[in-house]
Amino acid sequence: MGKTKIGLILLAVAAFIVGIYYELSNPTTLVTHPKGIIALEELKLIRENIAWMLVIILPTLVWLLATAWKNRYKTIDESDEPQSSSLQLLLWIVPSIVIAIMSVITWNAAHRLDPPRPIQSNKPPLHIQVVAMDWKWLFIYPEQGIASLNFLQFPEETPVEFTMTADGAPMNSFWLPEMSGQRYAMSGMMNKLHIMADGPGEYRGRAVEINGDGYADMTFMAKSCSQKDFNAWVKKAKESKQSLNDETYNTLVKRSIHDPVTLYSSVEKDLFHKIVMKYMEP
Repeated sequence: MGKTKIGLILLAVAAFIVGIYYELSNPTTLVTHPKGIIALEELKLIRENIAWMLVIILPTLVWLLATAWKNRYKTIDESDEPQSSSLQLLLWIVPSIVIAIMSVITWNAAHRLDPPRPIQSNKPPLHIQVVAMDWKWLFIYPEQGIASLNFLQFPEETPVEFTMTADGAPMNSFWLPEMSGQRYAMSGMMNKLHIMADGPGEYRGRAVEINGDGYADMTFMAKSCSQKDFNAWVKKAKESKQSLNDETYNTLVKRSIHDPVTLYSSVEKDLFHKIVMKYMEP
């Protein structure tokens, strides 16, 4: 292989690495710009595992290029040299050690960041019930007695506990890329997810389970704010002329796209429980 070709290959590799770096540095790449403690820990886990993988990948690439360069003028028979036992042992031991280390790191993180596990905080958690529909998101605040469609608001530095289900569709997946990993919402079931914003901000939430015509538009805005601003928002919701009762909900659950943000001043008692249980009845 000529020096020109090697130079072009190295240049292409360098350009690829630089491109990946700038893409991940872009603020629009939400996963690499966490705004909450859970997403921050998840990004830390990804970085640690990548670093340990590079311990194997980089020496392997260097060895591959060096071997190709060394044997560039040899025939197949001449380059087919037997490997020593110590070298073969090294090729097995080093990756095994790295995999063992990654296993311990991932095991601990998976239990520490388990979605149903509550976040430790001096503040009591805010409970929000999430209903995934075709093609919109309903958020019920049972303690505040309000609900919102395609909009979510919560106080900063306060644990938020989501309880999720689905209605009108068998399943979907709830995801706030800057705040946490995704979590499934399924008909007749309840899933838990905990998040906590480390400051005020606005975040784009989305569905990540392909579910037909309105999938691309099944998004919502999430906003973290001060406790004072959250209380003001709750007060504004209570002044809404819309209420979420059986009749309103039965209309809402029908398939629709591009539903506007709507606030509901009151919610029928145990509505979320009824949504879950209607798939349990024979």
